[in-house]
Amino acid sequence: MKISNEQKSENRHKIIRSAVELIIQNGFKAATMREIARQAGLGEATIYNYFPSKEKILCGYYEDHFQLCTERLRAIKDLNRYTLQEQLQALFETSLDLFRHDREFVQETFRVLFLSLSRFFQDVQPIRKEFLSIVNDMIQAAVEVDEIPDQPFQEFLQQLFWDHYIGVVLYWLGDDSEQFTNTSVLIDKTLDLACAVLKSGILGKCMDIAVFMFQQHVLSRLSAIREGLDAIHLIKREFMAGKNAKRNSTNQMATEPGRRQDSGPGGREGAEIPRSKTISVRRKPSAPKRTSSAGKR
Repeated sequence: MKISNEQKSENRHKIIRSAVELIIQNGFKAATMREIARQAGLGEATIYNYFPSKEKILCGYYEDHFQLCTERLRAIKDLNRYTLQEQLQALFETSLDLFRHDREFVQETFRVLFLSLSRFFQDVQPIRKEFLSIVNDMIQAAVEVDEIPDQPFQEFLQQLFWDHYIGVVLYWLGDDSEQFTNTSVLIDKTLDLACAVLKSGILGKCMDIAVFMFQQHVLSRLSAIREGLDAIHLIKREFMAGKNAKRNSTNQMATEPGRRQDSGPGGREGAEIPRSKTISVRRKPSAPKRTSSAGKR
């Protein structure tokens, strides 16, 4: 029976929430797809129409999390008047606030998904892209109002903020201070440092130095190295050419033993001497004739 998109969305939400509850109760390894389907009130086969594995259910949870983060940020009045640091702080704190209700679930699954990139690299990419999109919008807005200069290495910079976010969440998961005040202080101080670096334009200055060093010292050396390699290749070609010529000469002499190297009467230089297949060409010298004493007389 065909179901509506609204029913599909509801079933998907039921599966995710059932997985959250079971993983909190039994742990990630102990929770099974069959139990999650039963908890959601769906058939065992039906759950695979939405998620092919437990790991995919985790991805669904965190994808929904960042979409909800985006909605919460958009609902903040005058967010566009915030400084870059204030906007980033709002993003981090909104995310952690949404995690609070499911903190035990996040403790059980966050490392599984985000610290096992070789295993779940492709699965994590949509979640990562959602986060990077939010950060990129904030950085571009800060550049447009001249809060910070235009930044080189945009993708690298966004990746640093993603790594920073992962570190903050891991710190928060181990934070036992009241109302997670230690995490709040950490976010404030680290973002203050990051934004001070962006405002100083130090990344652009480092880029200028790197370009200068590359042009003046690397490219010039590459030219000298290229000339040296060309000389080596030329010597190698000449050596191989001489070696091949000597080999060809040796082979020619071996395959033409019957050629004469001088010219004689009635013949031409280099003419071949006919050879008999049954008679040897070489002859033994005959014994000298003896002169009889009678002959002398």
